[in-house]
Amino acid sequence: MNAPRAVARRTDPDTSREAADSLGDLTDLQIRVLNLLDEVGAATDEALVDAYEARFGQVSPSTVRTRRRELQDAGAVEVVAYGQTKGGRKCRVYRARASTPSLGL
Repeated sequence: MNAPRAVARRTDPDTSREAADSLGDLTDLQIRVLNLLDEVGAATDEALVDAYEARFGQVSPSTVRTRRRELQDAGAVEVVAYGQTKGGRKCRVYRARASTPSLGL
């Protein structure tokens, strides 16, 4: 079975279609993580794991962090700020890049 490809809507600007093409093949987990980041706007890894578990059920936090990092390496996710973990440590806040299309899944 082929991995899903990132897609853009017909009404999206050319930049969204180019962004979708640049992402290539994405796994189901990557699509879930990207869509969650798109929905919540910006989140720490902890908040992203919480959102994932609220929607899809229990998951290893490292699974979500790894998928977020893969998306970041592909240019679909960016660091936008610094926040704090639940334990008070400094951490990064991420968001889906504005030019990244929502995959609508």
